[in-house]
Amino acid sequence: MMAFDAAYIDSTVASGVPVLCADTCSILDIMRDPTRDSVRPTDVEAALRLIDAMEGERTRGLVAHQVTLELNDHLGHVADEAARAMDAFVGRATRIGAIAQAFGTGTGIDISYLSGHAERARDAVDRWMGASTVIPQAQEVPGLAWSRMSQLRTPAQKGKDSMKDCVVTETYLAAVRQLREAGVVARIVFLSSNIKDYTGKEASGNLNADIEAEFQALDIQYAKSASHAGYLLTL
Repeated sequence: MMAFDAAYIDSTVASGVPVLCADTCSILDIMRDPTRDSVRPTDVEAALRLIDAMEGERTRGLVAHQVTLELNDHLGHVADEAARAMDAFVGRATRIGAIAQAFGTGTGIDISYLSGHAERARDAVDRWMGASTVIPQAQEVPGLAWSRMSQLRTPAQKGKDSMKDCVVTETYLAAVRQLREAGVVARIVFLSSNIKDYTGKEASGNLNADIEAEFQALDIQYAKSASHAGYLLTL
């Protein structure tokens, strides 16, 4: 099962730069509704640094073909959700500012800089994709993913249709295996904010033993957030 042609392999070996593999949720995190408490400035800043590094060829970005399909399905919804939330926040902030101003407390709140946030976030996702190499899905991947899901191997979850997640995982495992066998020794990081699927915990924890063994065999490091990925990639 070959994910890359010889030219890409040779250039990756020669470059010596680290490699970043990301799942769908991690890329969508850039666009999430920023009024949610789970969205942290440090992660957004780190994601933008990752994009800069990929555009500057200081890191090589990989995106599974399945991830591109999922992004096409979800980008519009996530962008609309963020835009609605921002509009609501601006409306509330403007109203509160006007009320405070009525008591003579100043000239109101200037939040004009928030205008266009959703569009800027979408542009960042487009930059991420533009700076990444899409891994074509090999014929063997669906069968491997089905086996993984049936055996409830990470990231499969009981009672959940995990087929797409397993396709992404199998695609990256095959791609990294090809890179390692070709002589790539640089650091390779897999980024997924789906922490529970990979660790069994809601917020943190060690990788599940099965996927940890697979990652160790290929010297893949797991990052649970953009900030964590930036740290592992020393960016």
